[in-house]
Amino acid sequence: MKEFKKKVLFIGDVHGLTEWDNIAMGGLKNFYEIVFLGDYVDSFFVSAAQQIANLRDLITFLRKHQDVATALLGNHDYAYIYGYSGISGHQHYHIQEYRKIFQDNIDLFKIAWGFTGKDGKYTLATHAGLTSEFWNKFVVPEFNEGKWLHTITDGKKPDEIPMHETLNYLKDKGDVLWKVGRARMGAGTPGPLWADYTEVLDDPYPGINQVFGHTPRASVTVDHIDNNFLACVDSWGNKRIVSLLLSL
Repeated sequence: MKEFKKKVLFIGDVHGLTEWDNIAMGGLKNFYEIVFLGDYVDSFFVSAAQQIANLRDLITFLRKHQDVATALLGNHDYAYIYGYSGISGHQHYHIQEYRKIFQDNIDLFKIAWGFTGKDGKYTLATHAGLTSEFWNKFVVPEFNEGKWLHTITDGKKPDEIPMHETLNYLKDKGDVLWKVGRARMGAGTPGPLWADYTEVLDDPYPGINQVFGHTPRASVTVDHIDNNFLACVDSWGNKRIVSLLLSL
């Protein structure tokens, strides 16, 4: 049975800013679904104490509105949870505190969100975007016989499972997800926590719409490729939060 069209409000990288609250509450009043695109911490101009308080407020909001609100993990958040370093703005004196907050509430956070609209078009949301190369090089091989992903999906093939569900199976698999491309000073294929906007634009996964944050832009940027769109929702310099409302 096809799902009904709905309105979804995507909220870009928070990075310690509190204005997400007004944006999200406004969305709820209009009966929108809310999707946060990750990176809730590591601001250069908001104190650690304020960021921690803000993160706790966000978690309280998510607990209260789990039926209509989804929070995706960004690379900054993932770094605290799974012990990665080399992140700009990483607050080394508060690593344990951030890690405990995230780990105690890990059930609230996902890698991906997805929805198939009434027109049959699938829209995927991740923190940084999904490239075709990443999917084919690192995800599809995990479905091969004997691989763990093949086992937990009861032998289903990649095209038999919603893409966001597959990516969410990878949540604790940092060896797969923590891939940094050349645009972000890495040396390989960019993953959905790290892909730069330009890398997604150059190699988007075909046939789907995508919404992501991670790469600061002066405003929300929407590019159309064939019959699909790529929407980058992140603030310029992380000094304000931007959002995008879509009817899917």
